[in-house]
Amino acid sequence: MEYADFSKGFVIKMSAGEKFHQTLVHFSKEKKLPSAFYQGIGTVCEIEIGFFNLSQNKYLKKRINSFCELTSAMGNLSFFEGQPFPHTHVTLGDENYQTFSGHLFEATIATIAEIILLPIDIALIRKQHESINFKCLDLPHVFAEK
Repeated sequence: MEYADFSKGFVIKMSAGEKFHQTLVHFSKEKKLPSAFYQGIGTVCEIEIGFFNLSQNKYLKKRINSFCELTSAMGNLSFFEGQPFPHTHVTLGDENYQTFSGHLFEATIATIAEIILLPIDIALIRKQHESINFKCLDLPHVFAEK
């Protein structure tokens, strides 16, 4: 991973073999970010995405082992049980121009990924929802210490 910082945040270049979420978590810890929003593009493989099925109260997961264009990734970094928690949704395209989209569980960078990460000055916290099987933002927010 390489990065450049600017007045509002960071531009991150992830390299082949890095894990998308693991890299974001590592960067977040290294920079001591309270929380952030991000978006990006690139190429990925070894992908696991999901769709939350409300009637089954769980994610239905799909594994994509082929190379895909990461045409759009967007999400936020918050905290769950004291650890950075990336929440990402993606749109992917394969060699047949078929697209897939959903909640990203993890993906490996195939060549590069280019991410813009914009820190915010509040610590977003997630908690397990009482009746739905996913982690929701717990608002109102808590301001991060400077």
